[in-house]
Amino acid sequence: MSAAAPQRRKVSREGLLLIKSFEGFRPRTVLRRDGTPVIGYGHSRSARPGAVVSEAEAELLLQYDLMPIVALLNERVRLPLNQHQFDALASFIFSIGLERFQGSDVLEKLDAHALTEAADALSAWPERASPPVDALYRRRSSERALFDTAPDQPAPLDALLTAPVRGPGAEATPTDAAPPSMPVLRHEKRAAKDSASDAALGDKGAVLFIGGVGALAFAAGIAAFRRALNAPASGDAAVLIGAGLAAAGLVFIGVAAWSFLRGKDRPAEHKQSR
Repeated sequence: MSAAAPQRRKVSREGLLLIKSFEGFRPRTVLRRDGTPVIGYGHSRSARPGAVVSEAEAELLLQYDLMPIVALLNERVRLPLNQHQFDALASFIFSIGLERFQGSDVLEKLDAHALTEAADALSAWPERASPPVDALYRRRSSERALFDTAPDQPAPLDALLTAPVRGPGAEATPTDAAPPSMPVLRHEKRAAKDSASDAALGDKGAVLFIGGVGALAFAAGIAAFRRALNAPASGDAAVLIGAGLAAAGLVFIGVAAWSFLRGKDRPAEHKQSR
C-alpha cells in the first residue's frame, strides 16, 4: 500500500496577518531602496507609477503573489509540515524570494528532514533593513516563533511580533522579562504643559470676560440712573433700568473676583496634595 500523499496546504489567516504586518500597506506605488516599485503589501509585478489600490485589492494581489510560493511548498518540500510551519516558510520565502529559497540552507535542511536545523537556518537570514541587529532579524524571529508553535496551539499576532530576537549577534530577550516601561516623549511632555497652559489661559480669559461684562453693565446702569435723575421726565422706568444694570454689573464683578481668587489658590492646593 502506498503512503498517503502529504496534505496540500495554503497560507492561513494567521500567516497572512504576519506577512501583512511586516510588508505594510502602501495605497500607491512607492520605490524601495533598490529602486523596485512596490504597491499594496509588497506587490511589485504590476506596480506602476501613479497606481492606487484599496486594502481589499492589495490583499488580492498578496494572495496572487503567494500562489507560486504555496505551490512550491506543497510540491517541492516532501517533509510533512503543519500549518504554522507552512505559514512561517511562506512568509520567509515572500521576504527573500523563490530563487534564493531554492538555493538556501533552509530548503537543504528541510530535504534532510531536519526541522530544528531548518528553523535555525531560517533565523540566520537577515531582513532587508538597516542595523541594528534587532531590525535585521525582527521578522525572522517572528517567523521562527510561528514555526516553533505547537500545531494544536494558536499563534496570535501580538505574541509573534514580540518574540525574542534570535538572529546572529543578538541576545535573545528572556520570554519572562517584564516589558519596558513606555517613556514619555519630549513632545508629549510639551503637549501636556501646553494643554495645562491653555486651560489656565482659558480660565483667565473667562474671568476677564465676566469682569468686563460686569464693569460695562455697572457703568451703563450708573449712566442711566444719572440720566434719570437729571431728566425727571424720563420717569421711574429709567431709574429701575439703571439700578438693575448696576446691580447686575456688581454681581458679574463679584463672580469674576471670586473666580480669580479661587484660581490663585489652586496651585497651592495641588502642591499640598502631591
